[in-house]
Amino acid sequence: MSHLLEVRDLAAAYDRTRVLHGLSFDVAERGITTLLGANGAGKTSTLRAISGMLRREGQIHFAGRPIGRLGTEDIARLGIGHVPDGRGTFTRLTVEENLQLGSVIRRDTDVIRQDMERVYAYFPVLQQRRLQQAGTLSGGEQQMLAVARALMTRPRLLLLDEPSFGLAPRVVRELFNIFRQLNQEEGISLLLVEQNAALALSIADSAYLLETGRIVFAGTAEAVRQNDGIRRAYLGS
Repeated sequence: MSHLLEVRDLAAAYDRTRVLHGLSFDVAERGITTLLGANGAGKTSTLRAISGMLRREGQIHFAGRPIGRLGTEDIARLGIGHVPDGRGTFTRLTVEENLQLGSVIRRDTDVIRQDMERVYAYFPVLQQRRLQQAGTLSGGEQQMLAVARALMTRPRLLLLDEPSFGLAPRVVRELFNIFRQLNQEEGISLLLVEQNAALALSIADSAYLLETGRIVFAGTAEAVRQNDGIRRAYLGS
């Protein structure tokens, strides 16, 4: 299977504090990869570094193209959508205005409306709330909006940072079913950071375990599930 994203010797820092120490990993074309680890392990920083939001060193290739020197907007234009932790919706704007902001980097205005209908098909509740201010949505609806806005960039790769955090189990199941659909039906690759390791491994093909900014285990999702030490530490069994 070919690799859509290739990361080699990635290091990153906040000011003078280095938080990533030479990470190397891949995300397969049409694959789902999860980054596991405790709080502070460097998972969110990894996604931010890929998106150009952190000062970083090392090599990052997307679809065969080096992107380590590109800025955030240029990286998004290439087809990497980022759903950050905390959702990042524009609370004073309506649902539809948030989605329009997701398409601002695109030039194919003739198909943007079609794509908006497409994301509404995934998230019908957003269509019902399209004229409602994002700040008045429930937590689950705001998370759906964050994902929908990223989809408006027409990504080949989605970076998902803690999408289940603070959500009711029913909403989490709905979201993860949509992630499976996006992967299986549209071929979108996913790089998933998720504190609920069992949930992440239920949809992932491959997994990397981070500790203090370093990868300490890499393998298939099934191999991670079968590893006794990881299972006890991260899966609670």
